[in-house]
Amino acid sequence: MTTILRVDDATLAAFAVRAGSGREARARLGAELDAAADVLLLGALDGVAPDRTAAASALLAITRRVVIVPIIGWRQHPINLARTIATLTNLHGRRVGLAGSSADELALISRLFETWPLDAIVGDADAGVYVDDSRIVRIADPEFPTIGGPLTVPVDVSDKPVTVLLSSDAVLSPGVDVVLDTVSVPVWGSAVALSDRGPAVGARAAFGLGASQPFAEGTPAFAGAGRFDQV
Repeated sequence: MTTILRVDDATLAAFAVRAGSGREARARLGAELDAAADVLLLGALDGVAPDRTAAASALLAITRRVVIVPIIGWRQHPINLARTIATLTNLHGRRVGLAGSSADELALISRLFETWPLDAIVGDADAGVYVDDSRIVRIADPEFPTIGGPLTVPVDVSDKPVTVLLSSDAVLSPGVDVVLDTVSVPVWGSAVALSDRGPAVGARAAFGLGASQPFAEGTPAFAGAGRFDQV
């Protein structure tokens, strides 16, 4: 059974103070986080306030196994959010996802993860071919026609970052991997049982998910003149 805890913004600020006390303090905090839960959900449920992706980056750097899922605020541009989460998932063993209250916006970011497939990297130095650019695409999202990408960070399309919809009554849909009723999620500071939770796994495994299935529609990003009205 996956143990999920939510860390509110005040506690995240306290974590920053603890981490600033030196290497040993960071190591103790990281070990405590790893032992407390399988998944940490970061931030207030309304998504308002600080950029939790920065906090996620800091916590991923000091932990070894816990999956970090920031609640994203929509003050950030979806391209920036997708690029940041894609970078973190590549750096930290797929131990990151993202959560929010809008299925459409989560689906947009999930589509953006498909704009540069990791297996499109060829890396043939002798032939001078770095990437199969025909597979880098500009997506079409009916809800967000002005956002198409592509990202500048490759993503393993079969192991995309998990998208978590914070809702008590929604259902799964393309681009939404998990629907989570946050009423049942305890907040850090309540009774937290520390234990040896085993080896690190990626976010999809932590949530009991299989491989992610591509669902975006798009056109090659480097074919023709492109669209002047998309970012």
